Amino acid sequence: MEVTVKLFAGWAAGVPHSTLSVSMAPGATVGDLLQRLAELDPELCGRLRAGIADGYVQVLVDGRNVRFLEGDRTSLTEGVTVAFLPPVAGG
Repeated sequence: MEVTVKLFAGWAAGVPHSTLSVSMAPGATVGDLLQRLAELDPELCGRLRAGIADGYVQVLVDGRNVRFLEGDRTSLTEGVTVAFLPPVAGG
């Protein structure tokens, strides 16, 4: 199945495109997607994992934060969009 990955702000730095199409096995989870990203781009995945662990990176599956779903065990389906967002501040 194909999953769309969107990278925003600093996460897109150093990658050719801020939107990636990643092939995953049926039944894959957010954790599986991170593992696949580690195979494709270890540096990017390392930064994402560190940000997630620190609570700095928000992971959204079709606009829903995985913290309110099943975390890295959140299931992915064909055509789903997974976005990695840094925090946003403003006034």
